[in-house]
Amino acid sequence: MTRMPWKRHEPLDTSELDLLIPAPGDPQMPQDRHTVLAAHLEEEILRASAPAALRRARLRRARLRRTALVGAPVAAVLAAAVVVPGSLHLGGASGDGVRAGGHRDAGPRETPPWAPLVPGTTENLSATVDRIALAAAAQPSLTPRPDQFIYIKSKVSFLNVGNNPETGKVETRITPLHTRQIWMSPDGKKGFLYEPDGVIGDVHPNGMDLDDGPHSSSDKRHSYDSMRALPTGPDALLKRLYQGGKPGNHDDDWMAFKEINSLLSEQIAPSATSAALYRVAARIPGVELVPKTTDADNRQGIAIAFTQGSTRHEWIFDKDTYTYLGQRQVLVKEEDGLKPGTVVGQTTVVERAVTDAKKELPNGKRL
Repeated sequence: MTRMPWKRHEPLDTSELDLLIPAPGDPQMPQDRHTVLAAHLEEEILRASAPAALRRARLRRARLRRTALVGAPVAAVLAAAVVVPGSLHLGGASGDGVRAGGHRDAGPRETPPWAPLVPGTTENLSATVDRIALAAAAQPSLTPRPDQFIYIKSKVSFLNVGNNPETGKVETRITPLHTRQIWMSPDGKKGFLYEPDGVIGDVHPNGMDLDDGPHSSSDKRHSYDSMRALPTGPDALLKRLYQGGKPGNHDDDWMAFKEINSLLSEQIAPSATSAALYRVAARIPGVELVPKTTDADNRQGIAIAFTQGSTRHEWIFDKDTYTYLGQRQVLVKEEDGLKPGTVVGQTTVVERAVTDAKKELPNGKRL
């Protein structure tokens, strides 16, 4: 290409330059990070588009759809954040009633559990998490075959926000503790949920299939097979948990903490993996140690916790043996007429096992 310097108005032919300069790349975001940010964007849109109580209900319904009814409040060694339904018929004064589709409400309304808030601290956090990780590593691992199912039985209670058709008002209540049983295949493609006393509108009292289809998620990164493939080195594992986010950014820290919940929710984690996840949890900014707390069976323990918004999410462990007991969510400031210290969600694991078929119990009997 020849361009004379005195011919200032001569049009510049860049075709030869195009051949010399590499074309710009086509940057692509990793799919895992894209999924997380899409979910976060959906939450932000919902957060800005409705009154507070209904907004929270819609957010919970959105999370319920994304998790395909899997990942509700229970885990093999760690429980997940509670999945809460949205609008439902709250019935009469007793709380008994029938929801749309013929499903009954989950028992009478009860006074929500409450306890004085114990402040969280970072003092002794690392040493305590090391003990928790050692206890998790010492647990025997159950290893399901590809044709088997992971079975988790738990007792759960959670916050429910819904419209009362008799008053036209949004009402909030805490469901009584009730039993939940779930079966999931190692690859996450097949499963069954039995929660007859729950209040999730899509769950039939006789249970429901969670096989790939309208009630399942295409995201299998929280399956047993995917979790077994996770790195156990702390740096690599933490990078995977953040999925492109940055430590120190509160939203990214929360998503990393929540990702650990999702990975271990209603799952049988390999011992080395669960120990590694606990250890990296202590490296997430905002994670605290709560030196005194109580699980759903009123057992005293300690907790690893993270506060998001008005709620502190606690993973509860025995204070002497450091074995997992359960989890709970506690309000740290008033919300929907509920005072700080109100327990809006809790769970405790009753049994975990590997079975040969959906709806098969560990004793060999059928549901």
